[in-house]
Amino acid sequence: MSSSFHEFVLRGGQTVTAGRMNAFRRQIPFLKVKAETLNSPDFPHLAEQARFLSRYAEDVLDGVYPSGDLQAITETVFGLGYLLNDVDIIPDDIPGKGLADDSAVLRAVLLSHEAEFQAFAKHAGLDYGKVTGNP
Repeated sequence: MSSSFHEFVLRGGQTVTAGRMNAFRRQIPFLKVKAETLNSPDFPHLAEQARFLSRYAEDVLDGVYPSGDLQAITETVFGLGYLLNDVDIIPDDIPGKGLADDSAVLRAVLLSHEAEFQAFAKHAGLDYGKVTGNP
């Protein structure tokens, strides 16, 4: 993982407040729709990662899953907000390259809190290997 993307996500997560998390909760349905449109051969795991992190955020914010890792939820909210944002480092409409930054941001979130996400996947009955591409 690029340390610059890790640092970007770390700093972005530090800006997420309780109010932003509450507002973000209303964006989750839009994320689910966006995840279904992310079928990119250049970034084959992006849609699955977006679905997984959306489910994680929804379950944590709704109190269904008691996360003990505040940084994981704040960085997840930041990363998914970045995915939804129309303006980002690389415009999404550039063929073959537009989703590279979105993919790198979500991957940085996943790698930074792997134990938390593995525990959530086990709790939710999800295949974490499918999310990471590591069977």
